[in-house]
Amino acid sequence: MKNLSCGILSLCLIGALLLSACGKSDDYNTLSNSEKPSNTTSKAPSTNITPTNIESLIGPAEIEEIKDITAAEFKKGVNINFDKYKSSFFDEKIISKLSNNLEAVVENNEEKFKQNLNKQSLESIREGFYYKNTADQFMFYELDLLEKLDHPEQIRVGVRFVRKSSDGSIENQGITYFFTKNEKGEWGIENID
Repeated sequence: MKNLSCGILSLCLIGALLLSACGKSDDYNTLSNSEKPSNTTSKAPSTNITPTNIESLIGPAEIEEIKDITAAEFKKGVNINFDKYKSSFFDEKIISKLSNNLEAVVENNEEKFKQNLNKQSLESIREGFYYKNTADQFMFYELDLLEKLDHPEQIRVGVRFVRKSSDGSIENQGITYFFTKNEKGEWGIENID
């Protein structure tokens, strides 16, 4: 009986060693994140693109300072000081397009809302997000994200806002605008999420 127990124990140890060796072999053949496969058969774009060269204009300390708006503080309109964020990439053209789009939401003006959208994005943007209930009022009050990516070439603008319903209830939210260049090389709103 003692020999049988020793034999089973020996088999278990040998099995564990073999499994361990197989595991190390698999690790050796796995590509690291920086390696690229040499026999790529598909040119489909990856949805998991890692952005490079991100220029950010809003730091964590500024984000922490942003407070939610109460019902007493609610003031319909676009109440953002865009001038304090002006930079090489967040220039008058981008600010104008963003501001125009936000004003369209406040005014509940669907045609004005579409003016600065890239043509191909018209179908993908959930325009109905703002127009579910025409009695809703909006207050846009601060930016919480402002960055430019080199790859993919894109500008992201996070906007804090309050939606006030017809019953007087308010809801603090955030939304991100994604700007990309159209076929003419002009910046426009590609998506709003």
